Amino acid sequence: MSTVALLSHFLIAASVAAATPEAEVDRNVFVPMRDGVRLATDVYLPANRGNARVPVVLIRTPYRKDRAYKYYDTPSTIVKFLNHHGYAVAVQDKRGRFHSEGVYVVSGGDANDGYDTVDWLSKQPWSSGKVGAFGCSYEGDVQIFMAQTRHPALKAIIPQAAGSSVGSLGGHYRYFGGRVGGVNELVSNLGWFAQYGEKVFARLPADLPRDQYNALAALWEGKRANELIDLQKAWTHLPMKDALAAQGMAATDFEDNVTKAADDPYWSALPYMTEGYVSDVPALHINSWYDFGADMTLLEFNHMRSNSASATARDNQFVIMSPHTHCAFESQMAERTLVGEYDVGDTRFDYREAYLTWFDAWLKDDAQAHRRIKQWPRIRYYAMGRNRWQSASEWPVSTTRDRELFLASTAGANSVQGDGRLLDAPAIRGRGADSFIYDPANPVPSRGGQLCCTGTPDAEPGALDQRPVEARHDVLVYSTDPLRDEVEMTGEPRVVLFVSSDAIDTDFTVKLVDVHPDGRALNLLDSVLRARYREGQQREVWMRPGEAYELTIPLGATSNVFKAGHRIRLEISSSNFPRFERNLNVGGINAAQANWVVARNTVHHTQLRPSRLILPVSN
Repeated sequence: MSTVALLSHFLIAASVAAATPEAEVDRNVFVPMRDGVRLATDVYLPANRGNARVPVVLIRTPYRKDRAYKYYDTPSTIVKFLNHHGYAVAVQDKRGRFHSEGVYVVSGGDANDGYDTVDWLSKQPWSSGKVGAFGCSYEGDVQIFMAQTRHPALKAIIPQAAGSSVGSLGGHYRYFGGRVGGVNELVSNLGWFAQYGEKVFARLPADLPRDQYNALAALWEGKRANELIDLQKAWTHLPMKDALAAQGMAATDFEDNVTKAADDPYWSALPYMTEGYVSDVPALHINSWYDFGADMTLLEFNHMRSNSASATARDNQFVIMSPHTHCAFESQMAERTLVGEYDVGDTRFDYREAYLTWFDAWLKDDAQAHRRIKQWPRIRYYAMGRNRWQSASEWPVSTTRDRELFLASTAGANSVQGDGRLLDAPAIRGRGADSFIYDPANPVPSRGGQLCCTGTPDAEPGALDQRPVEARHDVLVYSTDPLRDEVEMTGEPRVVLFVSSDAIDTDFTVKLVDVHPDGRALNLLDSVLRARYREGQQREVWMRPGEAYELTIPLGATSNVFKAGHRIRLEISSSNFPRFERNLNVGGINAAQANWVVARNTVHHTQLRPSRLILPVSN
């Protein structure tokens, strides 16, 4: 087929694609930003709108605008749903990605580019002037970023799984969701950058006539050089910062993300949430208990509820927390839902009704929708174990109290075969401390957890039986006796440990587990703290051999009912790999190190050093 004939073929195909029963589609509209960069945007207008001006929902994505949602493959796609209900939808490749101009930096430009896009959308002849925003994960983060610019046309947002938005807010320094306790989330970081981190794209000239541009764009498959990345090989590569480059994947932000210190000026140039963050838009926050950013979603909700510029925005922050994995609240919900190996029952929820009510209220000024929102509970969350939706007016839930469970052992807590216990008071007698050897060459393997974007079935998120992990001698295991009555835990548990090491720096990992009567040990939450950051992530304080230090390790957020006959269990070690990077125990920039030392680490549990698990419980 000749070039002319081939172009003609794709021109016809593009013309057909632009006419659907639901929408008029204008592809690759180049929206100008304030610095002259143009961002490629597909605009879907409701086919039956006539000459009416309609509100707009914006989706900004790094995942390729024309395939990220498979917009017209099934009736359930969000764009078709919104078009059907009278909304225009604009889907945009973010700066430097796919068809958009500019240089791509993770989270770079997302505040101002969001503002400029909202401004452009609000002024189009088909627009009512009111704009909302929607999207999950990165597409949720960009909503949080642009909300702080406070464009008056941005009337409502639905940030889903936007746990990657937090910088120094609350002292967390989560930056792109890639760190916990100063430790890089290795499997999610590597998986995401290997799949989506490329910065170099072959682009067509944006000044081509639109029909030619669309036809030629349809020829481009967008193949990526990184499709041959061996992720398991990358997990173990040292130094870690070179793990992708060593396999030929160049030009990503991975190295910066894993090496820059928490207070490096690199981060302040990006729009992550800080204590000074102020927005002015009603937000419906949605996330899941087995998502890496559940606690950050609730932090964002609380901050925006307290610090938004207007009473309208402050009074209209709402949360929905499901029991699912990353961005899977709609796809996983069922009459019988398995999250990994955890049967959490009937998790069905009418998300689409919630989306429509939200946008109808704020973008269409629908009085009935506003009345429905006034009847919503502030927080709707799923209580696993009890397996039902519950509600609260604030977070933390006001009916909870802290219950302390103290670590103890007599013969030793090493592995599930030991006698580690969780008691209601510090033990008067007993061993007083448990030690283990942490060898970075033989880390404790991860099983499940709050993972995202790993790129491989070898790193599965959710709840999995932890007994293979608990069989290791370098895992300390502490359990309650079988519970006489159920215990509802809703909130953000934490662990206080008194520790020592013969290394100048090491990590301490913790995992909260629900042990079923049949012995299955299902993980609920896990976390980590790098010992050098025990006084905050903006300073490094090295350990001295033999000295004991107090660490407080937040576990994250969840809701779980431990049923009668179950046991509450805490696992402690110094690795959870590849969920978290290995601490090589030598100090310096861990991600830039290639050598390691073995550490002997100790957890103390005496009356003077009362290591303990603190649970927010309702009974």
